[in-house]
Formats: sequence, structure tokens, C-alpha cells
Amino acid sequence: MSEFLEDNEKNIIEMTTNKEQKIVKPLTPAKLAKFKKAQDNTGVIYLSSIPPFMKPSKIRHLLGQFGDIGRVYLAPEDSKTRIRRRKYGGNKKKKYTEGWIEFLDKRVAKTVANTLNAQPIGGNKRNYYHDDLWNIKYLSKFKWNNLTEQIAHEKATRIQRLQAEISQARRESKEYLKKVEKAKMIKSMEEKKERKRKASEVEEANLETSTETNTREKKRKKVEELQSDNKSVEDDDNNNESNKYDKFKQRKLVINEVIDGRKKDGPSNTSEGVKKILSRIFMK
Repeated sequence: MSEFLEDNEKNIIEMTTNKEQKIVKPLTPAKLAKFKKAQDNTGVIYLSSIPPFMKPSKIRHLLGQFGDIGRVYLAPEDSKTRIRRRKYGGNKKKKYTEGWIEFLDKRVAKTVANTLNAQPIGGNKRNYYHDDLWNIKYLSKFKWNNLTEQIAHEKATRIQRLQAEISQARRESKEYLKKVEKAKMIKSMEEKKERKRKASEVEEANLETSTETNTREKKRKKVEELQSDNKSVEDDDNNNESNKYDKFKQRKLVINEVIDGRKKDGPSNTSEGVKKILSRIFMK
């Protein structure tokens, strides 16, 4: 339908350009009445489906046998469907989906629609369209300008839809960019927080290591002080013991004297020798 609208728009533009090039004379009242009568006498039939790859000239030839035909328009199929068909080895010819045919006499148009609807196209048996059926409907009180009005209306609605889609796309793009900026800001904030957290962890680790080293140093100093104190105490004890032992006066050995006294004095003098030894021992 979109291609139909575009083709119709091109035809309208070409007609308007040709009219602009020609010198248009104003219609006389008689000619205007005649033109309106001719337009009122026309009838339009609608083809809901077109036989495969049938061209407008073929339709004009087949339906022109029943009466005079004015204008014919067939809506081409979607270009994507045609490209897909040609891609997979299908027929390369142009296909049409629906059409409008204008008869100069509306009675002929009505008769054609009632007679040929759901009937085979027929003709020669070797004809490509021999077994295809007509799908025709007469459009009561429908004129060709109604079709152009419909085209203009569909064009306006399409333009409005495109504008709405463009504005929506702009809003979505703005919202997307806003969210992207917000995400970048949040990411930068998180990175800053992460850097601060890592810096604080490093500071805490350094503080812990410094405290550990300080405590170790203090413990070491304390141990050294204790060791030095113990050493000084031991030295004092050793000095005291040495002094004590220095003050102690070793007594002379009296065994030899006793023996010598015994030898000199003999047995009679042993008691006196013993007394002397005991007096020396007890310092009396």
C-alpha cells in the first residue's frame, strides 16, 4: 500500500507539472456541467486480489471488452517480499496485490462486478491465467477523487506517524544519552570510592605494620632491658659471692701440725695438741 501511495503521488506530481507547463484555460459553465456529469456517471470496481504477475495492460485488455475504461491502478507488492522471492530462485516479474479500475459508465461497472466475480478468467486453455478467478467488487458512490483523497489522507497519516516516530526516537535518544551520562557519573563516583577505599586499606596496612614494628621494637628493648637487668643482678650476685668468698679466711691445715706434734711430743702430748687444734678451730 505504501508503494501504491508513492506511485500515486508521483503520478499526481507529474500531472501537476504537466498542467503547469500547459496553459490552462478556464472552463465554461457548459463544459463544467458536462465534466461533472461525466464524473458522476463513472463507476469504480475494486480487485481484492490480482492473478500472479498480471500487468495493468492485461487487465485493461480483459475488462475493456465489457466497456470503456478510464483509469487503472494496481498496487505493487512489497519490495522486501519481491527481493526475498528472487533471492530463493522465484519469479523475477513484478507482482501486484490489489487494484482499482474506473469505468466511464457506472452501470457497466456494476454489471461487470456482478457477472465476473468468482468466475474463472478463462480464454485460451494455454493462457497463463486460464484457471485464475476474478475477485471483483463494485464500490457504490465511490469516485476516483475519493481514491486520491484516501491517498492524501493516508499520506498525511503516514507523515504524522513518521513525525511521531521521529519525535519519539529523539526523546528516546535524549533519555538514553541522559542515562549514559548518569551511568558515567555513577561509575566515576564508584571509582573514586574504590580508590579511597584502597588508599585507606593501604594506610591501615602501613599503620598496622608500623604499630607491629613499634611493638616489636618495644618488646625487643624491654627484653634487652630485662636481660641487662638480669645480667647486672647476676653480676651483683657474683660480686657478692666473690666478696663473700674473698672475706672468708681459709684456715690452715692442722693435720700435718697434729701429726708433727704427735711425732715431737709423743703420746703424752697428744691431749695438749688436740686442745690447741680445737682452740684454733673455735677461735678461743
